Amino acid sequence: MPFNSEQRDLVPPGTLDVRLSAYTQHPMKAVPMSPHTVRRLVSVGIVVLALASGSWRVTGAGFDTYRDFALRTSTADIIARAQGSQNRDVKTLHTRPALLQELLWRPLPVSGPGGIERDSVARVTFSFIDSQLFKMLVDYDPARTEGFTTKDMVATLSAIYGPPATPRPAPRSSASVSLDAPTTVSEWRQGDTAITLTHSEYANAFGLVITSAALQAAAVKAEATAVALDAREAPAREAARVKDAAAAAKATAEKTRTDNKATFQP
Repeated sequence: MPFNSEQRDLVPPGTLDVRLSAYTQHPMKAVPMSPHTVRRLVSVGIVVLALASGSWRVTGAGFDTYRDFALRTSTADIIARAQGSQNRDVKTLHTRPALLQELLWRPLPVSGPGGIERDSVARVTFSFIDSQLFKMLVDYDPARTEGFTTKDMVATLSAIYGPPATPRPAPRSSASVSLDAPTTVSEWRQGDTAITLTHSEYANAFGLVITSAALQAAAVKAEATAVALDAREAPAREAARVKDAAAAAKATAEKTRTDNKATFQP
């Protein structure tokens, strides 16, 4: 059954031609949906179609690939693929016992049928250990997922990754987490790769975390060691800083004394 005139006005030009009436047991009798339900179904349908067609491509050559980015690839490769990124955008967190770095990337707007369009992804944080990508933290633009339920997102991702590995966990106690702390909705696993769908209740925002279990474990261990080393060496670093500051102040005072003696007229 085609859209009626009211429903057709709610569908952006060029999008999915789906049936938007709910049927009773009698196949010829249609029950019109509310405008809110129509908009929600259209939004979900558009996302599913876009993911399938590749315009908002989530996965690429393998389970460990998100769009054009693959786990375990080099920092240089990710910079080259993340349009607009440069070497100076990479933030170094620790240099020992392993090099831990991050790159925050915001996808640029693209040209679409309706003009310039924002990406469905607001930002991606790439995490590296010794120049190998071990984690991608994807934050979706809340405006592009407005109206979605967690079931909508799980269904959309399941069409790509298959059934979730784990059911949705029970919500954590609000007393133990902040209002905006993301909670795990569902998880998909294959080999060394884990894909986790998260949702922040307060901001009503969805996220996707793609990790290499082995590299993540190495990164967590390296970060803990780096923090311990920093804490152990903090007193010596502070003492050296104080000593250097005192020496600099003494040199400045001596220069001032010398300059004043040379130009002083009694």
